[in-house]
Amino acid sequence: MTLEPGSAAARALFPVTERYAYLNHAAVSPLNRRTADAMRRWVADWEAHGTRAYPPPETLQAYRERAATLLNARPDEIAFTRNTTEGLLLVARGLDWRPGDNIVTVETEFTANVYPWKNAEPEGVTIRRVPARGGRIAVDDVLEAVDHRTRVVAISFVEFYTGYRNDLVRLGAACRQRGVRFCVDAIQGAGVLPIDVEAMQIDFLATGGPKWLLGPMGAGFFYCRREHVDALDPRLYGWLSTADPENFFDYDQPLSPTASRFEWGTFSWPSLVGLMESVALLLEVGVERIAEYVLDLTGELIAALKARGYELITPAERREERSGIVTFRPTSASPEEVVGRLEAAGVVVSPRGDGIRVAPHFYNTWEDIARLLDALP
Repeated sequence: MTLEPGSAAARALFPVTERYAYLNHAAVSPLNRRTADAMRRWVADWEAHGTRAYPPPETLQAYRERAATLLNARPDEIAFTRNTTEGLLLVARGLDWRPGDNIVTVETEFTANVYPWKNAEPEGVTIRRVPARGGRIAVDDVLEAVDHRTRVVAISFVEFYTGYRNDLVRLGAACRQRGVRFCVDAIQGAGVLPIDVEAMQIDFLATGGPKWLLGPMGAGFFYCRREHVDALDPRLYGWLSTADPENFFDYDQPLSPTASRFEWGTFSWPSLVGLMESVALLLEVGVERIAEYVLDLTGELIAALKARGYELITPAERREERSGIVTFRPTSASPEEVVGRLEAAGVVVSPRGDGIRVAPHFYNTWEDIARLLDALP
């Protein structure tokens, strides 16, 4: 039986629906029953059996295949990390920078896609930040900032404040044509919008579990295009980075020829188990179906907000520019005051800047949106 977005069966997977209209997935998602149960089982097995409960090597391979399926990547292009920042740091610290190189990014990025790149500045690298126009990132503006010394274009799939969805297909094609590496912070898109690293010509991608991927904190994954694995210096590496981690007495092993070389040591297994259970759920529902459902739901929210006279921060004219995020300005109180009022009514959203950010997922319904609208001043 197919799990339909917005269905009673989908809602039943999320105990949070019994208390709240939870519309805050761009901040931190609640755990679903499958994910929480998988984590509890792992902890119980470890408690009862110790090392006999340790996952076999084929579990990790299955997880790589699952993450790769989500991205249309190869399993050997996937490394597991603790969070998005760790993946971006692998690129910022791993490329062979030269004085005079530059990185092109944009001014509306979340700080997780800002500070990692500062690690390259001591190498003589300049960071160029392209401004937004009316909440949008113009591809032509980004490309105008690219020159013969640009090594990386670093951008988010979805901008965390406005919800603007960047045109990764066009950006990726332009970067490939110019010989520039294309690095994507995918945390505000992965799990709610389809990602195809081949069609988007992405070279590096980093994401973490606790937002749209519906996973716990402490686990994420990093994609490195196979042809760049050898060119990206891991800088830091450990026993899991080697070609044969189970060969405990060979101290002179080469690094793994796959993206697993970027994995330093023992994983936070409860978090990784939970994240991979959430990815399995998303694949079962189908990310394409999730995207269509969420875009329809946020489209109805946008129409309702406009009808009530609220000013949208999110660019909303074209569906292909939208995501799961809708941000608007309140009219009669500060964002913090309005969010407090919403919380009292059992509606969970976030204040961001001078706006209120709403971010529903596939189990949310119009009733959740209506509860939000009814509680607004």
